Amino acid sequence: MTVVIRDLRPLDPADAEAVVRVRRAALPFMVSTPAGVAFELASAPAARHARILVAEDGAGLVVGTAQIGIAHDGAEPGRAFVNAQVDPAHRRRGAGTALLRAAEEHLAACGAVEVYAWVLDEGPARAFAERHGYRSSRSAHFLRLDLSAAVLPPAPAELPAGVELRPGSAFADDPRPLFEADAAASADEPGDVPLLLDDYEEWLRTIWSDPELDKELTSVAVVDGTVAAFTAARTDGAARYGSAMTGTVRAFRGRGLAKLAKADSLRRARAAGYREAFTGNDTGNGPMLAINEWFGYEVCATEVRYVKPLPGPAEGDGDGAGDDVAVALSKAGRTKIRYPARVLSDDGDRITVRARWAAGGVRDFGFVRFEPGDVFTEHYWRSRWYAVKEVRTGGGALKGWYCDITRPAAVAGGEIRVEDLDLDLWVSADASAVLRLDEDEFAASGLAVRDPEAAAEAVRALDALDRQARTAEGLRALLR
Repeated sequence: MTVVIRDLRPLDPADAEAVVRVRRAALPFMVSTPAGVAFELASAPAARHARILVAEDGAGLVVGTAQIGIAHDGAEPGRAFVNAQVDPAHRRRGAGTALLRAAEEHLAACGAVEVYAWVLDEGPARAFAERHGYRSSRSAHFLRLDLSAAVLPPAPAELPAGVELRPGSAFADDPRPLFEADAAASADEPGDVPLLLDDYEEWLRTIWSDPELDKELTSVAVVDGTVAAFTAARTDGAARYGSAMTGTVRAFRGRGLAKLAKADSLRRARAAGYREAFTGNDTGNGPMLAINEWFGYEVCATEVRYVKPLPGPAEGDGDGAGDDVAVALSKAGRTKIRYPARVLSDDGDRITVRARWAAGGVRDFGFVRFEPGDVFTEHYWRSRWYAVKEVRTGGGALKGWYCDITRPAAVAGGEIRVEDLDLDLWVSADASAVLRLDEDEFAASGLAVRDPEAAAEAVRALDALDRQARTAEGLRALLR
């Protein structure tokens, strides 16, 4: 099956709906909505380097998706995640492999040293992860409760002294007390990396504003005016309810407040028409597993956390990966610069390498500044008249894309040779600036007289890159 990997089109509702379709087919026990998909990308902090990838078959049908990014809010730097799903009807045809490859390349370029993924505890899924270099660690359960038939505890006739139950919506004017309780409870929650919730504004943007967070069905236990425990509800607006987080601030534990809040939320969810409730618990989180079993939740699936170290800036992964090569850029018959690089992949037409900034010192062009430590992921084609170079800081922050107009690359004897034809294109990280460069040098070079066919190819290549850079997908569409 032909597989094309591209980024989610955030302004296309049909694209978000396709991602939800795949997620529901692959993980029917997770709440997912098109609005939530669009939001998770739009609200992601820059430090997360978040992307939602989709895999299309030859007919343009979305058959897989991956949510990827840096765990920037963790206490351990360099950790990243990839949550990939493929529609069960389209598995074993290359979509999963293509998604992982694209995800790992992006995350490594962003400075990640390790990536984790959650994999269903099923033979084929685990074998797939292990074939791709992942190793298993801990596990977690998905649990389901049939709300339409569950026997829920009745609402208490009277709450303990000083205790109130409030919906999350009661904190609309000032949600900071909920943020503080979430931060305190999350610090003790088993997780992939130790979680630090210390940025209130970011919490407002990424958690409180999430359209899947049902503030009305979220229940909060307040003791003498202080938020003591809560259960956060996520819903799909139809029949599915999920517990996003249930926690108790340490000073109030042992008083049954989490159970009180969760029971209140479940009762109100059923009254609102929700018929299925889902949650997830780490297998080592005994207290929450006990609470959920008490409510009648049953394990419906188990997943296993898999971890893989990622190559550094000078390493690679994939076909031809790991080979050391030299990139030689010439102009008018003379070599301008020659520098070492490491092959990331080579499909026979496009060869992708990674290298550090090779020129001495700092080059400040006004629109971008290149300096020691910058990492270039460079894409050369044997059939195209350009090269595309993604530029990042040593810490992984994207600076933009520098495109050279060149003759098609010649790859042989451990060397990539390209002839610079003067024209260049710069695209800023946010694509707000698309700059055509050195057109005066190109005109003065005399190429149009010496080799009019090559000059015409060069202009066509620059025009094509310029047009592509201004589309919604940008230059990434060339690199999938």
